Amino acid sequence: MTRCIGKVLLLGLILLTGIYGCSGGGGGDDATPPTITGFSPAEGRAGDTITITGTGFSTTPANNAVTFNGTTAVVTSSTSTQIVTTIPAGATSGPIRVTVGGLSATSSSAFTVITGPPAVAGYYSNGTKNTACYWAGTTRTDLPGDYAFSPTVYHAGTIYMAGTYHDGSKYVPCYWRGTTRIDLPGDGTHDAVALAVAVSDGTVYTVGHYKDGTKTVACYWQGTTRIDLPGDGTHWSEAYAIAVSGGIVYTAGTYWDGTKATACYWTGTTRTDLPGDGTPNHEARAYAIAVSDGTVYTTGYYRNGMVDTACYWTGATRTDLPGSGTNNARAYAIAVSDGTVYTTGSFHDGAKWIPCYWKGTTRIDLPGDGTHDGYASTIAVYSSIVYTAGAYHDGSKYVPCYWTGVTRTDLPGDGAHDAEVIVGWWWQWL
Repeated sequence: MTRCIGKVLLLGLILLTGIYGCSGGGGGDDATPPTITGFSPAEGRAGDTITITGTGFSTTPANNAVTFNGTTAVVTSSTSTQIVTTIPAGATSGPIRVTVGGLSATSSSAFTVITGPPAVAGYYSNGTKNTACYWAGTTRTDLPGDYAFSPTVYHAGTIYMAGTYHDGSKYVPCYWRGTTRIDLPGDGTHDAVALAVAVSDGTVYTVGHYKDGTKTVACYWQGTTRIDLPGDGTHWSEAYAIAVSGGIVYTAGTYWDGTKATACYWTGTTRTDLPGDGTPNHEARAYAIAVSDGTVYTTGYYRNGMVDTACYWTGATRTDLPGSGTNNARAYAIAVSDGTVYTTGSFHDGAKWIPCYWKGTTRIDLPGDGTHDGYASTIAVYSSIVYTAGAYHDGSKYVPCYWTGVTRTDLPGDGAHDAEVIVGWWWQWL
């Protein structure tokens, strides 16, 4: 009888263990419902990374079901208190929902999905002075300084852009966090400019160049610490663009090698030269850089005899882009989306510069006023929609604008004087 009772008790313990003891995965795979205490940033575009904080999440990413206003997202990593995910294509503004083991939590505030064109930076003139600014949609925000350069970067809900201002004796490089200006060191005596910005893991990186009294020196800044980039050691060098990927800083620009301007990019401080036509006095310049799946893409132009040819480089392999065939063409910005390379710039048709972008090597022309010069300086691709921005001349002044596909939207300056969306190449021609 005692043995029977013991067997019954043992069987009961086994059953209880099966009912109450089968939790796993850690932090959220038991019967405790999850909670959402916050998410950062509070807004973003499809493809942007979002961090959700709370409790009761699964440490196995696939066991957390996340939706943005009902649209399912992919979780890339998770702990019991944090989920890292990306905004899915097609998501709309609304609450974030996390489901673990059939139990759900919904955020108390809505996440804002940004659509439409990205914010762009530049300047406008009032006839007396130039004022740095950026445009979000068609709303202009003025900045303390003279020139701000696209592209802009949003990080944790705050906009960043790079630029410069004149302090009465020299140009001073800087970047803006929102409308707060942070100055950057040149050599303390001569002109310097910051032409692009990137933000990675909360650290701000900017790129540009400064004059040391004898030559121009390419550099980038990590925070406010300047790191010089090598040219040939004797002649000038300039850097125009920056990207940070996997904790590595990539910059693009050009340097004089004693016979010609040579396009290049730097991985950290290691320089990689990019091929033009290889002929002395035939320059090549790399104006923009992107890193996708570990591959470095740059874009710009090279001079082939007397004609500038727009191009992009995949690694160090050059791909030419069509202009009008016999006149100059230049590319100023680059983006890579779903394995396709997009570049933007302008070409001369024999009478005027025409703004355009290239999808691969197919050129799509963009409307200016139909009579005068125009150019496209920036490019971004979101949900297969191509956004570009730049400026065109209307016969009396330059007008800043952006294009959604090939539809132009003008941006406000002061209405009477020049205003432009600008990137690093523009400073070269100032």
